[in-house]
Amino acid sequence: MNIRKAVLLFSMMGLLFIISGCKGEEAVHTSAEVNDTAAGRQETAAAETEAGQEEKEGADTEAGPQETETAEAEQPESGAEAAGTVAAEEVTVEEPLKSQLMAELLSENELDTSVVDNTRTTKGCTFTLPEGFEASEDVEGMYVTGRYPIDASLIYYAELEQDMGMQLMTEASFKEQTQDNFREVYGEDVEVMIDSFEQLKMQGYPAFRIQCHYQVGDVKITQLAYAINADKSYVITYSQTNDYDRMEEYEASAQTIQVEY
Repeated sequence: MNIRKAVLLFSMMGLLFIISGCKGEEAVHTSAEVNDTAAGRQETAAAETEAGQEEKEGADTEAGPQETETAEAEQPESGAEAAGTVAAEEVTVEEPLKSQLMAELLSENELDTSVVDNTRTTKGCTFTLPEGFEASEDVEGMYVTGRYPIDASLIYYAELEQDMGMQLMTEASFKEQTQDNFREVYGEDVEVMIDSFEQLKMQGYPAFRIQCHYQVGDVKITQLAYAINADKSYVITYSQTNDYDRMEEYEASAQTIQVEY
């Protein structure tokens, strides 16, 4: 596995993909259960019956008796499959209900629910780069040293749409998803060791601070990531190899992270 690509993969894809993949099965099940109530099934059946009647009347008007009889003969005796298809296509969860369900789920798991009630609009994050780092000419949001790629140290900043499900991320789900990423992209098993996994507040917003390391060949890669869950999700990832110890510089940079309004 190419060392520089491994560093870049985790910095750009790792936490971003992990966040979207760590919502937890509970959230999926909750959304499905809302539409599986007796009232929901009755409403779906009523809508299907009305739609079927309108379609039949249209067919009677536009087609002759013989065509109508043929069409009716081709229809299945049971509408169970059609009902299942319609229900699957029409299952949606409105935003207020989605927020309510997420608040309940977070509360049940004794997690921070403030992300659900957040109404402030942010414009991004700023932070001070360590000395010697500059914006990459190839990748937006990536900052490298003047000796890159010989020095594979890099910093990656990304803005994503808000994902309240991020609050369900755990140390175990983070590790599992990270290892799955490497396996899927490179076809190799890479064991990711979590050095620290913290949930904290940054300017009043729920956030994560995650430090981990992993071995690729004879190279040890260490990464420090901050993820802030405001009206958008902001992720800053600092990476280094064992050839360069920049963790003190990275920690100093992380102390300057500010959410902008």
